[in-house]
Parts: sequence; structure tokens; C-alpha cells
Amino acid sequence: MSVEAHEEPKKKKSKKALWITLLILLLIPVIAVGGYLFMINKAWNKSETFDNAMPNEDGTVTTPHNDELQALVDQAANATITNESGATLESNVSEGDANGDGILDAVAGGAVTDRPVNTASTDILLLGSDQRSGAEAQVVTGARADTIMVLHIPEDGSAAYLISVMRDTWVNIPGYGSAKVNAGLNYGGVDLQVATIEQLLGIQMDHVAEIDFQGFKALVDTLGGITVDVPLSFTASVPGYSFTAGPQTMSGGEALVFVRERYAFSDGDYQRVRNQRAFLRGVYNELKADGALSSASKLLQVIESVSPYMSVDSGLSPSAIVGIAQPVLANGNTQLVSMTLPNAGTGWSWDGQSIVVLDAAATSALSYALQTDTMPNYIATYGSD
Repeated sequence: MSVEAHEEPKKKKSKKALWITLLILLLIPVIAVGGYLFMINKAWNKSETFDNAMPNEDGTVTTPHNDELQALVDQAANATITNESGATLESNVSEGDANGDGILDAVAGGAVTDRPVNTASTDILLLGSDQRSGAEAQVVTGARADTIMVLHIPEDGSAAYLISVMRDTWVNIPGYGSAKVNAGLNYGGVDLQVATIEQLLGIQMDHVAEIDFQGFKALVDTLGGITVDVPLSFTASVPGYSFTAGPQTMSGGEALVFVRERYAFSDGDYQRVRNQRAFLRGVYNELKADGALSSASKLLQVIESVSPYMSVDSGLSPSAIVGIAQPVLANGNTQLVSMTLPNAGTGWSWDGQSIVVLDAAATSALSYALQTDTMPNYIATYGSD
């Protein structure tokens, strides 16, 4: 009896130790995931956050009204936009665009409209800049916004569409009037730029992000180089760099020269934007091939490399990025399709600026396709890169 009485506590102690061991084993992955999420958030916190990134639901913005921008658009109000030859734009007249300036009559003259209804797709405004300073990190200016793109991902993740808006595009700036699309950035804030793009495309932006071009270099170096399908052979204005049409493996430094160059091309900014989209396709393909879209450690490396060069809206957190990527990863074979916002060529503004004149009818067709997730139909009619 004394032996049995002595052994009973040992059994209880043994069972207790077993439960503690099981509990620890169960907690290890939880702790690991928690630690990983902590590291992701810590890396992402190196990015800047925009103040007032989104417009109000009625389309107004919190950025103070800018008298300089108002004076600029007031001067243009009664002017005639002409094409490259100086002729008026009768050939660009369409239903809803009586004067052919590419701006729909319904939103001309600085009209402010409610934000579009949010759809099941994900739409992100991407801004690229070629310089950055700490004091300016809260506001993107026209001088710094060298690239304007919209990333559209349908709900099912079947494709990702990258739409370039040329920075000289003549649009309506809500609350002001007609001007180049980057005038809203030059004189206003990010919320004014978002309001302009939302009104132009008829879709609500879920997020906005800006990356300095130096971030491209850091990303490529982290990936160990990328392969880009170069659209056009050229020798860069930066000595020592040339690119040959077709697949070409680039280092971070080469990629930076590639996305910056515009002086080597007869159509300048048009070809630079094409090259930037080709670069982003190369990055996307490399991320998939390298496993960075599905590997936790590699994704952390990517975030750590680019976050110091980024400014984002307050809602674009690591968990939001995972949510955005989920349908793309689940699809398994999502293609990145790129295009330029439809235009009728270049023209001249009232003060002699070279501008890009929109094709209002084609832009309306694009807007409908974005709203209804029928982009394949749009591509079949208007094409892509």
C-alpha cells in the first residue's frame, strides 16, 4: 500500500508534464507566426504614411484650395485645345465630348462628383517618383510624380491589369478645371490626385502607393537580378548603358537606368512608360519564379528592401497586402496585362504646353470594363502591350 501511495503522484506529474509538452508544441507555430507578422509589420513601418490620402465620399478633398492652380485653370477655361498641327480637335468630338478636348462634358469645368461605388475588384493608384526627401514624404508633387498607373485586380484574381496614365494627360481636376493630370499633384495633395483618377476612370481606389525609383534598384538587388523583355533597343543617355530588344537580365543599377530613360526615344515619355511596365512584368515574373509570393522569408526580404522608399495610405498594411494577393495566389496562373489610357495623340494647351488628349469614347469603354469586370472584352477591342 505504501508503494502504491508513493507512485500515484508520479503518474499525475507525468500526465501534467505531457500536457505542458503538448501545449508548448501547439504554441510554437503560433509564436512563430506571431513573430513573423511582427517582423513584417516592423519592416513595413519603414515606409511613410500619407496624410488624407483619400477624398471624402462626396468627392471633395481636405487639401486646402490652391489659388495658383485655380488661376491656371481659369486662364484655360475659354481657350481652344489644338492638335500637334495647331488644328482644332473636331476629329476627336464624340457623344459626351462636344469640343473634342477628351474631357467628358458631364465632368468638365472643375465639376466635383461623388466617389464611385466601390466594387469587388481591387484598385490601387501607383505613383512613381524620381526623388524623395523626408520633408516632402507626406505630399507627392507634380515634379516628383513621374509615373501614374492604376493596378486593377478582378475579384477572382484571373488577371492583373496595369493601366498607365500619361502625366501630361489633359483632364478635369475636381474643384478646379482643365489641366494636366499631374497639376493636381503639383498644387494639391494625394487626395486630389485620387479624386481626379477616380472621376476619370469611374472606379474607386482602394489604396494609393508611391515608390521612389531608387526602390526599384533595391528590389532588383534583393531578387538577385531580373529578366526584362525589353520592348525596344536603345542606348541610354547615361554613359555606359545600352539595352537590346528581347529578354535581358538586369542588375539593380541597370534596371534603374532602364526605368528612368526617356531622352533616347522619339516619343519620350510614351516609351519610358512602356519600359516601366515591361520592368514591372519582369519583377512580377521573378517574384513568382523565385517563390517570393508564397515564401514567408523571401516576402519579408522584399518588403524590407522596398519599404524605405515607399509612401502609402494608412489602410495599406501587410495584412491588406496579403488579402490583395490571396486571389492572385489562389488562381495560380495570373497574368499581368498592361496598357496605356486611350488617347487621341498630343495637342497644345492655351499656354503652349504639349499635352496628351484623351479619347473620351475609348476611356468610357475602359471605365465600363473596369466597373463590370469585363476587361477581356475591352482588350479584344482596344488591345494591350
